[in-house]
Amino acid sequence: MSGETSAVIRGRVAGIVQLRHTERGTPAARFTVLQVPRTYDRARGQWHDSEPVPVICTVLGPVARHVAECLTDAVHVIATGSLALRANVLHLDAAQVGVDLAYHVAYIDDTLPAVLAGHAPDPRTAPAPSPRADPARPTPAVRQAPVPAPAAAARADWWDTAPPAPWYAVVSNGPTGH
Repeated sequence: MSGETSAVIRGRVAGIVQLRHTERGTPAARFTVLQVPRTYDRARGQWHDSEPVPVICTVLGPVARHVAECLTDAVHVIATGSLALRANVLHLDAAQVGVDLAYHVAYIDDTLPAVLAGHAPDPRTAPAPSPRADPARPTPAVRQAPVPAPAAAARADWWDTAPPAPWYAVVSNGPTGH
């Protein structure tokens, strides 16, 4: 649509994320983002936070389910969309919402560690349990070989070295995965 003001909002989720469905069954999520503007005080030579500005964000479609599942109170986010002022309140009809990686670590389905995903480690690959030590018998001391110092590598300028293989060459047959 023409005449819309597009904006990028960066702030912290305040409160809970509400998930509802329209009459046609389309998921819709609504949440508030507190954006805290920072201003520079020239007299003191310091940055300071101004009053927080609440922005009500609305997301429709499949993204709404993801937002409702991933976002909670106090999570820092970055949202883009159409900004409007309705009844003296800023509203953002968000097209994209993401976790701000400056404040959080985010995992996607493919990179979620097995422990966090709830998968138990494979017992075939788990180390064998160590036999119990008899308290009456002292355990023999294990002597370890000294670790050799790493050889000094020839210092090469990174600009002259060949670039590593692209990420998609490691995980697939090309950039499209086909």
